[in-house]
Amino acid sequence: MNPAHRPDAGLRRVPQAEASAPRLPHDPALPQLAHALDADRMASVFAAALGAVPLRTCRVDRVKYRPGRNCSVSYVLTLHDAQRGGDVEQRVAARFCSGGASARRYVAARGRAQVASAAGPALMHDPALDMLAHWWPNDPKLEAVALLHDDAHLRTHCIEKAAAALTGATGCLLGHRTSIAQYVPEVRVCARVDVTLRRSGTAPASHATLFAKADTQHAGSAVHAAMQALWHSSAQAAGRFATPQPLLWQAAAGLHWQRGVAGRPLHEVDPATGSASSARVAERLAALHATPVAGLPRVTPSALARRVDGVAALLGQVEPSWQGLLGPLAARIAAGASRWGDAPPATLHGDLHPANIVDGGATLTFIDLDSMCAGPAVVELGAWVGDAMVRAVHAGTSQAQAAPAWRAFLGAYAAASGRPVDERALAWSVAHHLLCTRAYRGVANLKAGRFEAVPAVLALAARVAEAGSVDAALEWKQEAA
Repeated sequence: MNPAHRPDAGLRRVPQAEASAPRLPHDPALPQLAHALDADRMASVFAAALGAVPLRTCRVDRVKYRPGRNCSVSYVLTLHDAQRGGDVEQRVAARFCSGGASARRYVAARGRAQVASAAGPALMHDPALDMLAHWWPNDPKLEAVALLHDDAHLRTHCIEKAAAALTGATGCLLGHRTSIAQYVPEVRVCARVDVTLRRSGTAPASHATLFAKADTQHAGSAVHAAMQALWHSSAQAAGRFATPQPLLWQAAAGLHWQRGVAGRPLHEVDPATGSASSARVAERLAALHATPVAGLPRVTPSALARRVDGVAALLGQVEPSWQGLLGPLAARIAAGASRWGDAPPATLHGDLHPANIVDGGATLTFIDLDSMCAGPAVVELGAWVGDAMVRAVHAGTSQAQAAPAWRAFLGAYAAASGRPVDERALAWSVAHHLLCTRAYRGVANLKAGRFEAVPAVLALAARVAEAGSVDAALEWKQEAA
């Protein structure tokens, strides 16, 4: 065979040092897990389905691991397009099953209408890997994916209306470019649409960035209403916090449109998220928490406790050696949920971290508000502090080095809100976040290095929960975990 015609011809080969395999859970139900998360090996699998289309690179984009059941992995492929004379991107969403379940899913998927991908395949079944893969723009649950792929229909039925919501009836859409900003298969998708506009017949052309979001629950209607409430609030008008401008909810398409904001994510501007940045976030967060928004889902003590029980059971299933620590830890955190989880509700961002804050210089803007909810403010404070602690774990630095930034955050929040932060409530919230978000994601998302760090995160959570004080973590030694 001519080497140029081999299915894996042109693949990027990973240097030996880069290719060292990360530690993964031992899951007898999913023996193909290591293969699924090895981008180089999966590149060869996908290349075989492409025939003569050269595959340049393959990378793992997202992972959702369900222990003992299945693992969903989304990949981003780079293909060479001979007609265009350049490279194009192709997304593939694969589910790795157990017990041969992919065959049943494949039969069901073939009964639904499929769209040929730019690379050719629509569906791919690999019995040896017990894998069913959907090639973009095919998704078994997200109908909006096919719409976002149909550029002409998207412009006529969606983009022009979103542009009109921005410019008014006199505006005109001159051109646009659509790209996918985020794709979580079977869950949600976000498209970035860069538009060229003319606001009136004689005005010069201008440019703007819009984002269209869709999810399987069609939650965009509620998110749009909540963002409108924030956009028109007196606190935002006074510049006490900032959020993106909501433009339009298109029920038929399931798209929620909002305007992009200028700036860069805070974690890019300040990778360490130091004291000054943390204090700026806290001041604006206090204003957001104090701004009432009707109709938000409520965080309840019972829901917080159920989350603890569910995560502890899952982690114990993945690694039985963790169960001795998980039992007492889960009991302490669940008990705290009834004590501190019933505080007066605040308006919570719902997914607060530096990547969801855009630094525009003088302005910090909270973005990705799809998880907004009403609940105790300390839940979000603990999440911010817990994330700072976990960054120290991942970086191999001491908790004492991380403390000044989260102390500045808490001090600025107390000053802006006029309320001191209860130390024991904060410790409960930090421990809850470390267990239910950070340790859980270390298993569920299987990012490189994150699974190995789960024992350290659990040990840190146990120390904070047992002592009832975040200060207890300052002398904690990671190497002893």
